[in-house]
Amino acid sequence: MAPPATTPTAPYEPEILDRGDLDRATVETALGELRRVNRWLLGHGPVRRTLLGRLSEGPGEQLLLDVGTGSGEVAAGVARRAAAAGRRVRLVGVDRKLAHLLAGAGERADQLRVVADARRLPFRDGAVDWSLSTLFFHHFDTEGNRSVLVEMRRVARRGAAVVDLRQSALARRIAPLFIAALGVGPITRHDGRVSLARAWSLAAVAALVDGQPVTELRRRFPFRFSLVLPPARPGS
Repeated sequence: MAPPATTPTAPYEPEILDRGDLDRATVETALGELRRVNRWLLGHGPVRRTLLGRLSEGPGEQLLLDVGTGSGEVAAGVARRAAAAGRRVRLVGVDRKLAHLLAGAGERADQLRVVADARRLPFRDGAVDWSLSTLFFHHFDTEGNRSVLVEMRRVARRGAAVVDLRQSALARRIAPLFIAALGVGPITRHDGRVSLARAWSLAAVAALVDGQPVTELRRRFPFRFSLVLPPARPGS
């Protein structure tokens, strides 16, 4: 029997939205389509199930850093659910593309937005309660993700949470059909295919974080995994 894969199935292929030569209207259209795909494919649920209970455990207002935030919709959904449960969450979104941050600015004016590289976050140690990344992990190789996780743990007082695509042959077959049925454009169809091909198995994630303390690594429906790590300096 072959050993479990410890890297994504496909070699790195850049997503079109990661390019720097797209005009703002194109970016906003593609991000809007991505938000629609994420809602229809139930992408918000795994993030809420991973993070909401943890946000409710701490005292007072919680500060949540969303790394690779894009338009910020997913983190905003978590904040709304937390507010409905009586817990206020303030959001800080980081993305290296200004156009991505501007795409959600009109709808989420209360979210602070920072242009920065996730591998070199411009925040002091323990600056936020929690750091989060969702559908961001598959953009990096092993070393890139290690660097991002180091930074996410460094800046968080309580922990770092990752929710991303889990490797699945079934997902690679059926998700493109759903995406096409939503009537999205070629950028979203291309980037969806690339994302699914770059999904990580649980074995690959476990190998990446081997030797680090892990609070949670588990399957999440549908076709997701969640990874939760403690802060680099507990109580900082």
